[in-house]
Amino acid sequence: MVWQAYPIKEQIQITDMYSLFEAHYEKGYAFPGESHNFWECLYVMDGEVCVSGNERVYNLSQGAIVFHKPLELHKFIVNGREGAGLLIFSFSAQGPLTSYLAEKVFVLSAAQQGIIASMLSFLHEKAQEWDIQALSGKSAHFFLEPFHTLPTYSQMLATFLQQLMLSLAETEAVSSVSSAPDAIIFSKAISYLNSNVQAQPQVPEIARYCNVSQSSIKRIFDKYAGMGIHKYLLKLKIKAAAELLQSGESVSLVAERLGFNNQGYFSRAFKRETGFAPSVFMAKRH
Repeated sequence: MVWQAYPIKEQIQITDMYSLFEAHYEKGYAFPGESHNFWECLYVMDGEVCVSGNERVYNLSQGAIVFHKPLELHKFIVNGREGAGLLIFSFSAQGPLTSYLAEKVFVLSAAQQGIIASMLSFLHEKAQEWDIQALSGKSAHFFLEPFHTLPTYSQMLATFLQQLMLSLAETEAVSSVSSAPDAIIFSKAISYLNSNVQAQPQVPEIARYCNVSQSSIKRIFDKYAGMGIHKYLLKLKIKAAAELLQSGESVSLVAERLGFNNQGYFSRAFKRETGFAPSVFMAKRH
């Protein structure tokens, strides 16, 4: 008998984990804005949060999950009256499914929430077994410690997460974009910055474009981005630089196109944001 081989076309593979924790945050807690060169996912176990990702602002409640792609600027604010319980994990991944998950919000079904519940049950069991304690003074549990000493642990964890992500391939994303006036202004301002990332737009110019005062636009950026406009623009430039370098453009040309007068300053800024020098980042694309 001749057996037919059916190749497995792997859709997603988690290659590295950077963080995984569950925590309860009180109402009004604001996580500072950040970006990094790996994925981050936020799942709302209970309560309500306002999440920003690049120019989008979402209002999320229990059962919602959002994916932030590498170098995406993101922040969250807790809105729920009783605070919010969150599961947050960050990772590197490869495979065609990653492009589908990017910048998406999903509301998990009972079965998908069951995958997370099973994963947390496994993690808590191992946490007790390995005596992993919550960080002193914080209501949070961190679960990556056994990676160094228990090889099967990391693969089990990756399997749970990959199962969840594969199930999302057949789930329609939802629109949870906030309609709050400040959120709309923030989105408009970020769109303007993205359209002018090769220039150096100043605060008065952005405020005029959004038809608000300079103090208002600064307040809105602090609220949704957790940083000033100039710092945010620099991060957008680094994100654009990464895309240009991946397309094969030279370091000097990228620096010039994005308005960096000094290539040395560009290289230092790029490494600070991505963890890699531009030349090393280019080599990694191969």
